[in-house]
Amino acid sequence: MLNKRTLLTLTTLVLVVALAVPALAPAVPVAAQGDETYSEAPMLAEKVAAGELPPVEERLPENPRVVEPLDSVGVYGGIWNRAWRGVNDFHAFGRITYDPVLRWPRDPSEPVQPGLAESWEFSEDGTALTLHFRAGLKWSDGEPFTVDDVIFWWEAIETDTNITAAVHGEWMVGGEPMQLEKVDDNTITLSFAGPNGLAETVGLAFHGNEWPLGFERFGFFAPKHYLEQFHPEYSDTGTYELFEEKAFDYNVDRPVMTAWKITEYEPGTTLMIAERNPYYFAVDTEGNQLPYIDYVYFHMVEDVAGVNLMGVAGDLDMQARAIDLAQYPVYQENAEANGYHMLMWPQAAASAATLFFNMSYAEDNYRNLFQDLRFRQAASVAIDRDAINEIAFLGQGVPRTETVVPDSPYYIPELEAEYAQYDPALATQLLDETGLVKGDDGYYQFADGSDLLLYIETSATATGMEDTLELISQYWDEIGLKNEFTIETRDVFWPKAGANEVMISTWSTDRGLVPMVDPIYLFPFDERSWMAPAYGIWYKTGGAEGLEPTDEFKQAMDLYDQYKATTDSAAQVEIGKEIVRLSTEQFWTLGTVGMVPNPVVVKDNFMNVEEHHTADWIIMTPGTMEPATFYFAAGE
Repeated sequence: MLNKRTLLTLTTLVLVVALAVPALAPAVPVAAQGDETYSEAPMLAEKVAAGELPPVEERLPENPRVVEPLDSVGVYGGIWNRAWRGVNDFHAFGRITYDPVLRWPRDPSEPVQPGLAESWEFSEDGTALTLHFRAGLKWSDGEPFTVDDVIFWWEAIETDTNITAAVHGEWMVGGEPMQLEKVDDNTITLSFAGPNGLAETVGLAFHGNEWPLGFERFGFFAPKHYLEQFHPEYSDTGTYELFEEKAFDYNVDRPVMTAWKITEYEPGTTLMIAERNPYYFAVDTEGNQLPYIDYVYFHMVEDVAGVNLMGVAGDLDMQARAIDLAQYPVYQENAEANGYHMLMWPQAAASAATLFFNMSYAEDNYRNLFQDLRFRQAASVAIDRDAINEIAFLGQGVPRTETVVPDSPYYIPELEAEYAQYDPALATQLLDETGLVKGDDGYYQFADGSDLLLYIETSATATGMEDTLELISQYWDEIGLKNEFTIETRDVFWPKAGANEVMISTWSTDRGLVPMVDPIYLFPFDERSWMAPAYGIWYKTGGAEGLEPTDEFKQAMDLYDQYKATTDSAAQVEIGKEIVRLSTEQFWTLGTVGMVPNPVVVKDNFMNVEEHHTADWIIMTPGTMEPATFYFAAGE
């Protein structure tokens, strides 16, 4: 990581990005569609006048999505400059083009919102979900979007084992995949073997984008009219290799439904360009077709340090991704001179450095010790979270235990500080109660006299992780818990942790806003639940593999089964709170400092960015902020 002096020195050597930014312009009013009058960007009006595009009222659906800008209706034009670390940095583009079937709301306390689908309803028994897509939706090439694009995704991608190994869990109920019924071009019914409480949130708000979403490989629709020519089941000349190439996010010929479309990219490029989609299906409250900004430029940099060099130099218009908290003081020193300001969005991470005592560990002594709640509580109160916050996170985080964040609908205020106080005397008392005994060297041993050595492993290299582990190691050593920690490469650590071979794992626990989407940090959900991965495998496989869990874990698993089996969102919140309470009070994970902010650099003329926002990758931050309404203030 670059220190302050190095960053400032290198910043002076960085060439400022020289861009010819198109002039900002008011909307161009056009003809009416029904009782509505729509306006469009000048660059599109020019193409309409030249006969290159149909009029905007023919490009929009019959009922466009209407988006209320955060602060003000914008003006058209400009180039949004962002940093990008190459083809694997999918979220640099994907998070600003969040346009799924249904949407996470701007306010996380509200329910899921309409997106490409304007309405939807479950059957009374929750076993069928009918989606009503907006009539007249069009892909970026002008071709109609219909439910055939959903059916194509299901038949050619999701259930083709040459492309997708197994149907994703949100579309399976009772071990049975969903059934699709086309009602008409804009209406489709999804039928399940039982009520599906994950369809709205996991399936359609989180994963309901255009396949393949880069490395995640989720989705709910794909452009049949374009991709079927490359698929071997639909074309004699198609191959799976060719299909993957053409379906890839960076293929400039692949149509999209998003606000911007990548129009210039080739391997090895130093600049990727995305251009406004002339067929984008949303307008603002005054009928202006979105987005406001004409182009998004993605400047290739080598690493996080490169992102921050651009940020400090004032070369990024708005970016949260890869902005380094450790460099925040440097940003502040250069803000006024380089025309930007900084925001601090608390992340929906319950804890930036979380410890997972493996309660399904193979060695009996350690497994039994870790399953003793008093031991987990003792390990928690032995830690000085205030000191960790100051030393590792510049005092910007929130000392807390492991639970969801305040903006989550599952938040229970009194749990946030559960056994989070620094109390070495209480830690010693609790350890003594477990039956551990201190040897002559001052370190605890098992009751049988065998040595106790806590071995902590991680591959996390995020800001503050190593400092946190060093401090925790010191605190535990001071109360007589001998320990060692090591930081390994991800390809070494992850397989070991998932295979139940790590004694104490460490990671940052995100998913603190909508944890039921992927509840791996609440209870043993699968092999990624490092508090007991063997129990998680048991749950994931329905008991076919792994180890049978303890009754406490089974209680949480039963609750989640109830959550999945109801489509009543209010009932889901109550069930979710029960799971959160059980997980937090039982200390299945040990948190330290959470909600460490994600610094955001914003140019002073870049508008409609939320000042206060709980950031989370599951809601595709800043996707719920409606990036299509971001704009550059005229004359600034």
